[in-house]
Amino acid sequence: MTARHRRHARRRRSVVNSLLLGLGELLITAGLVVALFLVWQLWWTGLDATAKADAVAADFTQTQVESPNVEGTRHYDDPPEVAPVGYGEVIGMLVVPKWYGITNNNMPILEGIGADVLDQAAAGHYPDTQQLGAVGNFAIAGHRRTNGNSFRRIDLLEEGDEIIVATRDTWYVYTVTSHEIVEPTDVDVIAPVPGQPGEAPTERMLTMTTCHSLTVGEWGNDHRWVTHAKFEYWMERSEGRPASVLNDEGVN
Repeated sequence: MTARHRRHARRRRSVVNSLLLGLGELLITAGLVVALFLVWQLWWTGLDATAKADAVAADFTQTQVESPNVEGTRHYDDPPEVAPVGYGEVIGMLVVPKWYGITNNNMPILEGIGADVLDQAAAGHYPDTQQLGAVGNFAIAGHRRTNGNSFRRIDLLEEGDEIIVATRDTWYVYTVTSHEIVEPTDVDVIAPVPGQPGEAPTERMLTMTTCHSLTVGEWGNDHRWVTHAKFEYWMERSEGRPASVLNDEGVN
């Protein structure tokens, strides 16, 4: 190889090295941007949302009838029906004993399912579904990831586990009956009789929905994780509380 050819080869290698170096720097920068976005999405939004939920819970707690830390009387007759509230207003507090020590097991349930509601680390009530305590399907939604991770550990719930809604004066206790994973367009899961649109309801149900992915689980949203529960009993707060939340300092 002549000296001239060697100089051309060195120039080509220099150009290639510069391009590779530039590409590497771009990839590193892109990686940092993605990492920062994930930190913001998964951590910072959670802090902000949780702070909002705590403020809502604190205000609502002040209006609740004090519930002594003893097991109350279970009532199996028709429970009091909760009157509708305005968009974004509080219906009650969602208490999931199975989540104690794992995630928030005492979160506000607000009317509506818009981002401004769910982003408050809250559960949102589907406005077109039945009210709490009514015959039919009281359906609620929550984030799986981001903004408080409200329903992140929905997958831990097993048949028979309690899902409780605490209003100002009443405990409403449901037990899990089943799970299903559906397409986002499958709205029949929140019908008055889940999965049977047009059927007249005869039971009181509660349905929880959140994001899910068939490939990446809780990290995706191409499907929906759906948990169904049936009404078991109700209890006056003034009489005590369900056994599953006795001595739970996080639940009022």
